[in-house]
Amino acid sequence: MATVESRPLPRSLRAFSQRDFTWFFTGGLVSSIGTNMQTAALAWVVQLTTGSALRTTAIAFVGFVPMLVLGPIAGVLADRVDRRRYLMATNTVLAVQAFALWALWGAGYGDQYWLLFALSLCGGVFAALQTPSWQALVSELVPRDLLANAITLNTTQFNIARALGPLFAGVMIQTVGAGGAFLANAASYLVVVGALAAIRTPDRPARLTRGEGTFTQWLAGLRYLVARPGLVTAMSVHTLFAVVVPPVVFLVPELSQDVLHVGAGAYGLLLGTFGIGAVAGAVILGHTDQRVRPSIALTIGLLLGLAAFLMLGHAHGLALGMIAMVAYGACYLVVVSVDHGTIQALVDDEHRGRVVSIWLMNFGLWMPLGLIIQGWLADRLGVDTVLTIDAVLLAVCIVAVHVTRGAHHLDEANYSKSLP
Repeated sequence: MATVESRPLPRSLRAFSQRDFTWFFTGGLVSSIGTNMQTAALAWVVQLTTGSALRTTAIAFVGFVPMLVLGPIAGVLADRVDRRRYLMATNTVLAVQAFALWALWGAGYGDQYWLLFALSLCGGVFAALQTPSWQALVSELVPRDLLANAITLNTTQFNIARALGPLFAGVMIQTVGAGGAFLANAASYLVVVGALAAIRTPDRPARLTRGEGTFTQWLAGLRYLVARPGLVTAMSVHTLFAVVVPPVVFLVPELSQDVLHVGAGAYGLLLGTFGIGAVAGAVILGHTDQRVRPSIALTIGLLLGLAAFLMLGHAHGLALGMIAMVAYGACYLVVVSVDHGTIQALVDDEHRGRVVSIWLMNFGLWMPLGLIIQGWLADRLGVDTVLTIDAVLLAVCIVAVHVTRGAHHLDEANYSKSLP
């Protein structure tokens, strides 16, 4: 595992001492920005050409729903094939998909909704097939004592891209048109392929044979998870988190109007402070991992969310709302990073891809359900009441983790041992 020879890095960035992880992170950040650029530009194009909110959301939906259907296949593949080479292949296909979208737009077929839908579905399928392998590859690029920091940084790059991608897309649309965003995304996949090719970590042999069926092997991964209390605890926390925390982002427009009484400019500011909170959470987590037990770090993250929701539900001004959004962003980053890092530390490499796929499918199932439930409740009870309910659910989760042996099982994750 190659390292970067230089002066010591800040504690929150020390995974960058590993040359291969630095290549992986850089390629991932460029690709994530490109993906978010394309998503934002495509939504703009569909809304402009169809005038239909339903068709616009359907385009976004098909980018995510394939994970629910293809999760078992993607998880087994992550344990059956060489992850690095597999990711080079899937990113090449995604580059072709993005180039096709650019060519379609340039040829004047951008108003053909079903062509855009088909290409979006294709992109969603291959993104779903590669995501477990992408997450699982992190463990091969760093020693175990840097795994938590590497996972935090990997999570941070997704949040940075979520903020920068739409911003760049807006500039691109205004200057060269939506096609520029599609072309930029296509080029970003080529950057990923180059970064993966530059990794020198020896390829690992296949962890699974092809003797059993794909679904049978995925079920074996599920049984492996259920038999381990630490993984069950982490997955249970992740389920509640998916229902309660991510959907609040989609309540911010109503919150801005009905609770904070601010306009569109302040709404954008609130979303921006969420990103600031996520980056701050990453810095703090990077300085404290291995010094604070996973159960304590997770509790702090959940407490930040609890405080943020109570503040947001009772705020009467933009300043308090922004402070609450910073806490919310930090909660999001800390909980996802600690929960995912704990799962990665507790699972052996033979089952890693399948367990990660279950983790991703879990989020893909419960987050949309939570979004529907919270939206329905907000219309009937008010967004302030929904946020109070969310805070109570997080409090229940904290108590449950510490009253049961959940905290003990989470703390079984030991980053000081060598990777399997």
